[in-house]
Amino acid sequence: MLKNDIFFIELCFYTIGFLSLAGVITTFLNSYFSSRIYKFYGLYLLVIVAFVVLVYIKNTGDFPKKSDERLILNLAVDILQVLSHFFFCGFVYFAMVMEDAKFKKLQNIYKTFLYFTIVYLLVLAIFPKFVSRDFVYFLITRVIILVLSVLFYYHLFKNLDKMFFRYLFAAVSFVFISGFLALWDSVSSSGYSKYTGFDYLCYGYFLENLCFVGAIIHKYFSIEREKEITALAHKQELFTTQKEIQQETIEHIGREIHDNIGQKLTLASLYTQQLEFENKAPHVNNTIENISAIINESIAELRELSKSLIDNAIDANTISQLIEKECQKIKSLKKCNVIYSSNSLKINLKYQEKSILIRIVQEFINNSIKHSKCQNIFVELLSNENNIVLSLKDDGIGFNTESISSGQGIANMKKRTAIIGGKMELKSSQSNGTQLIIRL
Repeated sequence: MLKNDIFFIELCFYTIGFLSLAGVITTFLNSYFSSRIYKFYGLYLLVIVAFVVLVYIKNTGDFPKKSDERLILNLAVDILQVLSHFFFCGFVYFAMVMEDAKFKKLQNIYKTFLYFTIVYLLVLAIFPKFVSRDFVYFLITRVIILVLSVLFYYHLFKNLDKMFFRYLFAAVSFVFISGFLALWDSVSSSGYSKYTGFDYLCYGYFLENLCFVGAIIHKYFSIEREKEITALAHKQELFTTQKEIQQETIEHIGREIHDNIGQKLTLASLYTQQLEFENKAPHVNNTIENISAIINESIAELRELSKSLIDNAIDANTISQLIEKECQKIKSLKKCNVIYSSNSLKINLKYQEKSILIRIVQEFINNSIKHSKCQNIFVELLSNENNIVLSLKDDGIGFNTESISSGQGIANMKKRTAIIGGKMELKSSQSNGTQLIIRL
């Protein structure tokens, strides 16, 4: 009896406490994600907690070795051990499938484990005394469990490039090590501990579940990251769709102006010219000439407007050309000197990326001219194999980024940068100007 063994009692209670904590984490994640891996892991924890409690009751209560009560407790402990192996492998299987659908090919191993567990429980229910006393039967069943577990273990080993599988591999390794040590201690002639391997199992439970909790938390943050990426992709798709609709609408308006309104005004101009030719009254001719001049001027303006709407400068030019044109336009206004440089004139970007970058350049230059009292603005576009860096800098009065809250312009630039998957960095201080860096 271990009724007065402080180490054994503390070992049981510490193990139950740790497993209960892991169970609380699992319950929270299951309520949040509702996945089969959390259900199987929760059942696994419940079974091994019941196993530890039963071992504690068996070894601290008054149950003689050859009594019926002792036999029932031994059989219950055996049932819980077999169930824990099944739920353990079920958790590992569904965790692997959740990470990569290709592991559905292991379904036959999982089903074999399920059928084996059912048959084992049926044999135990029909022949309880045989199961409790026949050591050969005990060894055969444990070898079958080991072989089925090793098949999962092998596939985990082959996929250690994934962090999630590393956690699972470490957990399964601790299960095997603690199980072998417990079995060795139980079947040895003298026994290396009076707990017949139970202490090794408890150590294994602690280490394996530490790895399991690590794997589950890692998966939680991975799923959250996937949600963020999906949401960002949806934003990008929505933005692209909106831009396409806007562009189509603008081009449609441009064509309507050119083909419809422009043609009608041209026809009206021809009529006024004919009327001017046919009319003999001088004072009326002056009025007709004025009308004709107004119509011709309107036609010219509409043609320019139509051309600007139909002509898509963003698609037709590279990002370097677009930024250079914008800088030239600002320089021509003679409000500020804009200096542009780039290490590549052929940076290949999508319409959406070019559109957002040119808008950010316009926003920064406008803000600098309005607020910074700068003399020069430096625009630099750099590209290499891995990324693109857009640097915008002025030599104005600057501002304290910590004391001044971000205005709508800065907030818009941040949102636009995030939409194309970039990172924005803003640097500024009093009397040292402002620098904005966009990295794609």
